[in-house]
Amino acid sequence: MTAVDDAEYRLAHLRERLADDEVGELGLRIELHGSHATVSGTVPSEQRRAAVERIVAEELAGLVVHTDIALADGRPPSGAEDLP
Repeated sequence: MTAVDDAEYRLAHLRERLADDEVGELGLRIELHGSHATVSGTVPSEQRRAAVERIVAEELAGLVVHTDIALADGRPPSGAEDLP
């Protein structure tokens, strides 16, 4: 198994864990760029982001990982939306 095959296997396992574990996150983008991985998307809370980052660190230990995980804005709209 090559290093790329191993990394792709680990990313697939990470996707499964994020979907099945305590976080249940299906909407995150997880990509491999050479020897670097990126995880991006939006989660509903700081606790969920911390859980995702912990799982990513466990599954992708040894890889360079960039995360861009934003928090969803759960506030109700402050006014009407103007449509053109």
